[in-house]
Amino acid sequence: MGRRKYMQGPGPVNIGGTGRRCRVYSKKKTGGGNEGAGKVSPLRENGDRHATGTLGEEMALEYLLQRGYKLLERNWRCRYKEVDLIMEWDDGLHIVEVRTRREPAAVAPEHTVGKEKQYNLVAAAGAYIRKTGYSRDVHFDIVSVVLRDPDTEVRLIHIQDAFFPIGL
Repeated sequence: MGRRKYMQGPGPVNIGGTGRRCRVYSKKKTGGGNEGAGKVSPLRENGDRHATGTLGEEMALEYLLQRGYKLLERNWRCRYKEVDLIMEWDDGLHIVEVRTRREPAAVAPEHTVGKEKQYNLVAAAGAYIRKTGYSRDVHFDIVSVVLRDPDTEVRLIHIQDAFFPIGL
């Protein structure tokens, strides 16, 4: 017998969903008491993540403005890509990614900007440059903010030229 050029057995089956984990945290309604009330979801344990990120962006913006940067755009979007801060300084355009964590952080915030995020920042910067016609040098910076529980800054680090778009 000859070789078959098609797959034997059933093909791949889509059982629904996107493959991503989706956790819904809600209070369970139980018949007799208040067992589910007052529980906090693990994602919101140290406060709202969105609020933490917004607070970190505010601190980073204030820090950069005090050092002479000029704000051009904030949370600028191009399709699904987003740039937290687009700033201008003496040496050109600065595309700034702000990463904020609460203490104790297992990983330093600046270490969480991976290759995919870098690629998206470069693509968004290209779109911004095409839209505005900007012709000066472009720098990619990271501002890392670590917060203590009552929203006080523990550490703020500004890494200029954190990565270069070459090889992405």
